[in-house]
Amino acid sequence: PMMKRTGFAPHFAGAVEATASTGGQIMPPVMGAAAFVMAEFTGLPYITVCKHALIPALLYYLSVFMAIHFEALRTNLKGMMEEAPRMGPTLLQKGHLLLPVVVILYMMFEGYTPMYACLFAIAAIIVLANLKRFSRMGLGKIINCLEEGAKGSISVAVACACAGIVIGVINLTGLGLKFTSFVLFLASDSLVPALIFTMLAGIILGMGLPTTAAYIVMAALLVPALVKLGVPTIAAHMFAFYYAIISAITPPVALAVYAGAGLAGSDIWKTGLAAVRLGAPGFIIPFMFAYEPSLLFVGSPWTIISSSVTAIIGVVMLAAGMFGYFLRETNILERSMLLAGSILLIKPGIYTDMVGLVLLIAVIFSQKMRGRVVKA
Repeated sequence: PMMKRTGFAPHFAGAVEATASTGGQIMPPVMGAAAFVMAEFTGLPYITVCKHALIPALLYYLSVFMAIHFEALRTNLKGMMEEAPRMGPTLLQKGHLLLPVVVILYMMFEGYTPMYACLFAIAAIIVLANLKRFSRMGLGKIINCLEEGAKGSISVAVACACAGIVIGVINLTGLGLKFTSFVLFLASDSLVPALIFTMLAGIILGMGLPTTAAYIVMAALLVPALVKLGVPTIAAHMFAFYYAIISAITPPVALAVYAGAGLAGSDIWKTGLAAVRLGAPGFIIPFMFAYEPSLLFVGSPWTIISSSVTAIIGVVMLAAGMFGYFLRETNILERSMLLAGSILLIKPGIYTDMVGLVLLIAVIFSQKMRGRVVKA
């Protein structure tokens, strides 16, 4: 409602809601239940899974932010600063409620188990909440919060249990090896067809199954084929994880889009198409880290930093190309160069980065020249 009141089209407001909420499952430190299952499959600590997920998640949300920014500029919308809360006073008043999250992160980085870290965080929130009157909790509220937390953990526990059962059945029957061989046969031992096959399977499974269930099936049957073709284990699992999630904004069965369109009172198909444009990095980035896992914090510091910086530029260009605005409204040629350059920059590699930067400079030059012509 606030976006509609500002002047955004209803279908765009609904798409932002759908895209932003879908990305919550890939954003550390509080990821979806499937992330715990990934930790089970890969044998990695949960905090390590969070580390690998960080850069792609930030790129995803940066793209959403820049898309909203470019759409606001294109439609000449103004902000609502008089209604926005000021950060300083808000943090002074309620910042103490964020400290338990810091406690969890610190303890997990120090090597404590998630259960131990959560136990200390629960104790911390009880103590910290009582520092100020408005957040103070009585015994009844504490018991109610513990009850709700226990109910919420059931889905994670069931997902992990199901993952164990699926892994056991596949190992005992040999189905995993047979299915891996079948996928390799279909892909002709080539990585690109195998990745496309996995992407389509993730989107289709995600249309009818919860994210966790879709990921479990993919991790058990499709991920081993990607690993056999040379994709690092964590990159293969992240690839499957992303497409199990991104199905929520992929028409025709896009559950998050249906929810967003309902809230915004907009057309479902218009909302779905806008959501795909907003969430475009979610479709592109997994292919990039499957080939070059530096975006998952794998590799030398220089490779990780350079890949991240160029990917940031690429994501901004992608948002500009998708919504037709950069320094000013784009023409068809500029838009094409932005989209092509964005893919080249998101893909790690010195040669693709150089071509992408040349395209970016060409767009900036073109837009500056057109601006001078308009002023003249």
